[in-house]
Amino acid sequence: MMRYIEANALRADLSKTAQDWQYGSLSERVFRNRKILNKPYGELDNWVEYVNTPQTQKEIDKIRNNINRQAPLGNENWVIKMAKKHGLLSTLKARGRPKNKKKL
Repeated sequence: MMRYIEANALRADLSKTAQDWQYGSLSERVFRNRKILNKPYGELDNWVEYVNTPQTQKEIDKIRNNINRQAPLGNENWVIKMAKKHGLLSTLKARGRPKNKKKL
């Protein structure tokens, strides 16, 4: 998720690199050496390069879907655990009435 957020300006063509967007958190961390946030969990040594590498459309769609549904995002076991803990199981299921399995 942090990669997605820090790459917003890049995806929107507001800058050539994510760290060049002066209003972004990556710029703050790279050029001003400010820790406005803790390092993202498991941050890579080459984090800036990783953020600037385009995400696949599948990754972006998954993130956006989970944001829109207000569903936890992570590995399957963690997602289920958090959904149960916070009463979000309905966010993991398809919306609407289940399709009729019988053919008419």
